[in-house]
Amino acid sequence: MRQARRDFMRATALGAGAVLSGGCFGLARSGAARRKGAVEKLRVALVGAGGSGQVNGQAVCEAGAEIVALCDVDEGALLAARERLAGRCPQVKLYKDFRVLLDAERAVDAVFVSTPDHGHMVQAAWALERGCSVYIEPPLVRALGEVRVLQEKAKRSGRVVQLGNQGSAKPEFRRALEILATGVIGEVEEIHAWTNRPVWPQGISRPEGSDPVPVGLDWDLWLGSASPRPFKSKVYHRFNWRGWHDFGTGALGDAGCHLLNLPARALGLAAPVTVEAEDCTERFAETYVKSSRVRYEFAPRGKSPGVLALWYDGGWRPEPEVMPQVVAAFGRVPDAGCLLVGKNGVWFVADDLGLRHYLALRGEERVRDFEKHEACEAAALVLPRVRSQQEEFLDAVRNGARPFSDLRHAVPLTECVLTGCVAQRVSGRLTWNSGKGRFENSEEANRLVEPFCREGWALADGGRRERGLWP
Repeated sequence: MRQARRDFMRATALGAGAVLSGGCFGLARSGAARRKGAVEKLRVALVGAGGSGQVNGQAVCEAGAEIVALCDVDEGALLAARERLAGRCPQVKLYKDFRVLLDAERAVDAVFVSTPDHGHMVQAAWALERGCSVYIEPPLVRALGEVRVLQEKAKRSGRVVQLGNQGSAKPEFRRALEILATGVIGEVEEIHAWTNRPVWPQGISRPEGSDPVPVGLDWDLWLGSASPRPFKSKVYHRFNWRGWHDFGTGALGDAGCHLLNLPARALGLAAPVTVEAEDCTERFAETYVKSSRVRYEFAPRGKSPGVLALWYDGGWRPEPEVMPQVVAAFGRVPDAGCLLVGKNGVWFVADDLGLRHYLALRGEERVRDFEKHEACEAAALVLPRVRSQQEEFLDAVRNGARPFSDLRHAVPLTECVLTGCVAQRVSGRLTWNSGKGRFENSEEANRLVEPFCREGWALADGGRRERGLWP
């Protein structure tokens, strides 16, 4: 490890630190817009090198773009990512601080944000103001108040912003949308979506004490704008952050952007008008509940009526009576899925990403694979097919097109998910005003709309801090 560390230090691009000025969202001025010719490679930076960052890096390479920089607060993740990319991107530069990366690499065209939820907003905003397009892993942001800020940053920059709910790019998902658009199940009256997540701790209190910070991890950078706290082994970094209010959005934030993706698109849903956690396990001060049932109401759309949606997590599921055709086919209510209940039939999605679809029309006893159902054969092929969500994003960056999961879709979907996250923390039926970006009937809920920014991130530091990897 010592030899690897010396190699890493020699290979790493170090730079002077960057300063957040003018408030939490008062970032640096935008770089000049860059256009690429048909034969020029896009220059990409990955912020977050492990997990989804690893998947995104592979997809970027397969799409023919060049990864010029990697950023992660964990040295181990950076070294592993550099090793994976050695054959394709031997000159890739390594950074621990995304601000240093974006100050130094001014020719970057696109940034992939694959970090914990609490970093999405500030990392994406910094990239947009540098003139970069941004691909963000779900959810788009951690707090409702960050949604409008990101929208404004994207509008000002003119850059592409895409949500990485990768199921949107799958041919099965797009075929399902084409079929549902024919009205095969009639007007949809109810939606049920459920997941067996969390598979990480939720419904717990903060542990006492602290543990030594692992060598190579910059804990202060990992915390970012969140409230300071001591490092505790296996409590936050590198996976269990999802259950903590300060860092993640719980099971709903993790799985909702995938499981609610199909109904949101197929029905053209705007943000919900009311949301309530009808039932949930014990609430804790700093973590999301272990299990919940959240009720959403969506307003009518044109001639289509309003829609009721129920979300279940933590192993809670709809009753079998809600979906007899699914139970008849699967023998039980599956551990996760999404059910659209229409006047003329039901549509069932049997996985998180929308790859396995089933249909039963009125009078049919069990759902069948949609590709084998005769009612689906006549639907026209109208949506483009792509190799991956990442490649579609890069093509949009290169050609100025609008990707499938841009902010037009990502914003209402994100508001749906995040209003539910607030309802899991605040009792009662909450009325959400999307236009004003606030709840109409709960100041307690409104206090959770705006993100917290700790000192040093919310205000100027009074000078440029050194932000190299090591002294």
